Amino acid sequence: MTYLDDLMRLLREGRLGHAYILAGDPLEEGKRFAEEVSVQVLGSTSELPEAQIRHRVVDRLHPDVHWVEPRGKLRQIKVEDVERALKRIYEKSFEGGWKLVPFLGADRLNPESGNKLLKSLEEPPEKTLILLVTGSPERLLPTLRSRCQVLTLPREERAEPVWLPTLLGMLAMGPPRNLCARLDRAAAFRDFFDIAATQILEELGDDGEQVDEDVEAARHSSVRRQLHREVLEAVEAWYRDVLVCKTGGGDAQLRYARHADILREQAASLPIPSIRKLQDNLRKASRELEGNTPIQVVMEGAVF
Repeated sequence: MTYLDDLMRLLREGRLGHAYILAGDPLEEGKRFAEEVSVQVLGSTSELPEAQIRHRVVDRLHPDVHWVEPRGKLRQIKVEDVERALKRIYEKSFEGGWKLVPFLGADRLNPESGNKLLKSLEEPPEKTLILLVTGSPERLLPTLRSRCQVLTLPREERAEPVWLPTLLGMLAMGPPRNLCARLDRAAAFRDFFDIAATQILEELGDDGEQVDEDVEAARHSSVRRQLHREVLEAVEAWYRDVLVCKTGGGDAQLRYARHADILREQAASLPIPSIRKLQDNLRKASRELEGNTPIQVVMEGAVF
């Protein structure tokens, strides 16, 4: 029996909870599971065909599903985002059934917005389901986690980026322990970004048409910005795996399960506060890149 089967059984029995944490990639399996739950829950009180409900949910057209995602340069879910969502769930359903609020990237709730949501979890309105979708459930406020059941979704297989093996090889060496190692790591990351960006651009190729230099420069810039974002997310996933190992989690919870032995070695040598500090450094680097700080400046100040 799947998680979806369990949730639908609880719905039929009138025992469905009002909030769940979906531990999965908010751009991949987490988002798709939230969509499927929304379709099935809405369908339980609707006479419309499932295909029509699904179309409206997936295309963000259903009036009773309010999606919340990180926004802005810092990629946060702000208190005003939560306030809009709460205002919606306390209003009457447009179609007379359930109302759902999926938070994609719920770990991006800042303390103020997280506490604002907490008050609603304590006294939720009827026929309301809140889904906190996150690849990092440990980064949610403990008070939020304590009020939700966590559903750890199976990871979906997807094509491995060409740069990932090189990155994991660098991370397998562990975080830098002194200033010299830190400077070497920063230089290695800068070289890595240059090589990876070149590989991606070569793979993308061109269509043989003449392209304006400004357009081409914008294309290169876009590729690099996306690469920076994906690499930092991959590094963050590595140290999330280290923390999972540190707290006794099994291989099924690891994104990089093939490297479980190395992850456990690093977990054994790093205290939890040090792992948290590494994760803080990554979040700081992500914010700086989103704010257009040059990559060389970001890497010189980063430690991971």
